[in-house]
Amino acid sequence: MATAADDVVLARGRAALDALDPGQALALAVSGGADSLALLLVAEAWARGAGSRLHVLTVDHGLRPEAAAEAAAVADLARARGHGATVLRPARPLPRRGLEAAARAERYALMSEWCRARGVPALATGHSRDDQAETLLLRLQRGSGLDGLAAMAPSVPRDGIRLLRPLLAIGRADLAALTRAAGLHPVDDPMNHDPRFARVAVRRAIADLGLDAAGLAATAARLGRDRDAIAAVVDRIARRAFRLSPWGVARIDTRAFADEPAALVERALGRLIRAVGGHDHPPRRDRLDRLAALLSAAPAAGFPGATLGGCRFLAGGAEITALREARDLGPDLVLLPGASGVWDRRFRVTAGARAVTIAALGARKPEGLRACPAAERRVLPAVFADGDLIAVPALDFGTPLGVQLRYCLENML
Repeated sequence: MATAADDVVLARGRAALDALDPGQALALAVSGGADSLALLLVAEAWARGAGSRLHVLTVDHGLRPEAAAEAAAVADLARARGHGATVLRPARPLPRRGLEAAARAERYALMSEWCRARGVPALATGHSRDDQAETLLLRLQRGSGLDGLAAMAPSVPRDGIRLLRPLLAIGRADLAALTRAAGLHPVDDPMNHDPRFARVAVRRAIADLGLDAAGLAATAARLGRDRDAIAAVVDRIARRAFRLSPWGVARIDTRAFADEPAALVERALGRLIRAVGGHDHPPRRDRLDRLAALLSAAPAAGFPGATLGGCRFLAGGAEITALREARDLGPDLVLLPGASGVWDRRFRVTAGARAVTIAALGARKPEGLRACPAAERRVLPAVFADGDLIAVPALDFGTPLGVQLRYCLENML
């Protein structure tokens, strides 16, 4: 039976989802553990008021004999409660070395790909306040800087979708109580008790040392506020220094870096590289430091060029051009009529009445193509049908046959 405390948990989690538009579809990462089942309950309470549909995603890594049956049980539960459900499985075995990190990366990759392919804009996970505390200590152990120690954000763009963590302010014990009150029976994965995994070891250390998970999470939150304050200054630098086109090509005015602290310039460049390169994380700070020094050392005309984070930096008159590195481009995107997807982690595409393929224009230069520097032309998205080039929207070439193509990383700047 639900208690007043359970109602508070539901209200806090539901409020964290209210930033989503009413009617917006939401995918849920549900493993069957108590936290993820609590996420299901919270999302149901939100969806009833928002008129939204939910789809439960469960990943079966095949690491235990019971995993397939547990994943099927989660899918059955979701369908019985009126939601869509899908069990996802990796196409290849996970490496035994670094298993914890590899499994996590594979989960996000599978679920993000599912969301992109179906036009679902957001994925919610069941990370709790205790997970936040553990993440802080894990990153402290690894020597992370401010961004890392600020730990997990409640909302962040990732792989072309928005990743939400609506339970970050709620303790694991409260989530377990909510699950019990609803009569749900969580799966207890023995891997969550295996001290060979770093997170399990940190979880035990918190208990053995009597550390307060709420206090650690509050520290991460304060560091997050500091990070946000620095980000506001970086915003101003980025607005002065960068111009990003709707096709993912940026112009850099290095004069905007003058008299700015190196650490802030590095952060601004890291943000630019994520926007142009499409990766989830910026390059390492030492590499950003070298790039910042190179950009600031000489006028644009004397810049020798550089590559970093899937981006290529080229001299171009009074400015530096930053564009996608051709060898780092993602695979071609094949879309059936009316289908949607994301090409190269940067462009959201919806096909019209005809099947199309989205790929880089490359070295092609058909008659009538508007003039464009060769390096930029090579990495522009182009539309193909039946093997023929039919359109290059960035250069107003051809007829895209109803294809809608939009750059989806502009908000990173």
